[in-house]
Amino acid sequence: MSLPELHTLGLTEVAASVESGILIIALRSSRKMNSFTEKMGLDLTRVIQWGDANDQVRVLLLTADPKSPAFCAGADMEEVIKGSVLLGRKEDTEDEHRDPGGQVAMSIYNNRKITIVAVNGHASGSGFTSLQLPFDFRFIWAGAQITLPFLRLGILPESTSTYLLSRLVGQSRATSILLSNAKMQPSSPNLSILYHDILPNKEDVFPAALSFAKMISTNSAPVSVSYTKGLLHHPGQTIEENHLLDSRAMKRRGASKDGEEGLKAFMQRRSPNFPDTVSNETWYPWWKPRDVGHPKAKL
Repeated sequence: MSLPELHTLGLTEVAASVESGILIIALRSSRKMNSFTEKMGLDLTRVIQWGDANDQVRVLLLTADPKSPAFCAGADMEEVIKGSVLLGRKEDTEDEHRDPGGQVAMSIYNNRKITIVAVNGHASGSGFTSLQLPFDFRFIWAGAQITLPFLRLGILPESTSTYLLSRLVGQSRATSILLSNAKMQPSSPNLSILYHDILPNKEDVFPAALSFAKMISTNSAPVSVSYTKGLLHHPGQTIEENHLLDSRAMKRRGASKDGEEGLKAFMQRRSPNFPDTVSNETWYPWWKPRDVGHPKAKL
């Protein structure tokens, strides 16, 4: 099945381009400090899923327009008052509602490609939960202020953050972060473990993330990336079950064209050129994904 051209996706809240196998996505609603809107959520989900399905894309890199005063200031308050950005469709019941930030977070978390975020400004609410936690790698400006206002607003941390954060930093740190209502910086003892790199200058964050993206894109087999992420996110329930899963994965990968190319490149001391594609992979996913789409969409 052919994919639509990137420019036909109807993106308005984000800009997107592909450079050397890297899908660069930039939040560009600077007038509103890149506040998370319903349309931004739809744009992000659409372009992230496009990147997942495109074999030319090996890495997804999210950042914000460097001229913006914030990376993401959280949910757009005009839409919060209307109810759309937090509560979705008014006619939805509690069982039918799907958190917009969570939909974005899952599109990132379930993406088969490497995902990187370059946080080049302050982040509040969903600018932390939805737009940082689901990524494989996080780069951030040391001076960024991170604010989680959920409990003060009478709501709760969304975007699957209660699930993701405890897995990323541990239960104790996650509890301190989500329940303290404190403003934090990346160097905080509870937060610093979350970041791959903390950069002293705001303008250095994106270049550092892009350089890392180019390096990892060149040296990583896309199908092997998808297998590794799948095993991290969906391990066996016991060590024995996990052993069976990674044994099968190793057998498949070792016998693949990628496995042959990787060994040749190593012996010849050159960069590999992996031929296998994610779209042609037949074993992934080996688990049964749960359908979390809106129930009314299936009627």
